[in-house]
Amino acid sequence: MQTRLEKFDYVDGRHRYCVLRLSQTLFGEWCLEQAKGPIGAPGGQQIRAYYLQHGEALQSYETMRDSQVKRGFVPIPVQLGLL
Repeated sequence: MQTRLEKFDYVDGRHRYCVLRLSQTLFGEWCLEQAKGPIGAPGGQQIRAYYLQHGEALQSYETMRDSQVKRGFVPIPVQLGLL
């Protein structure tokens, strides 16, 4: 599961992105990854959290997504390529 969020501030000229990704590792754990930073500029960071249960990971995913939306980020539809 993946969600891309973007925030455009035309007054300050700052454009930021945030990508939330929930996936299962080879060992059966669930990894919640958050990548965020400025659009079109160097920098940014990645944060990973690991969970044993899918329910815990999904709850954290939804909480993170909701907190970013409250901060002014907007979900952007992303079409993933086929293999």
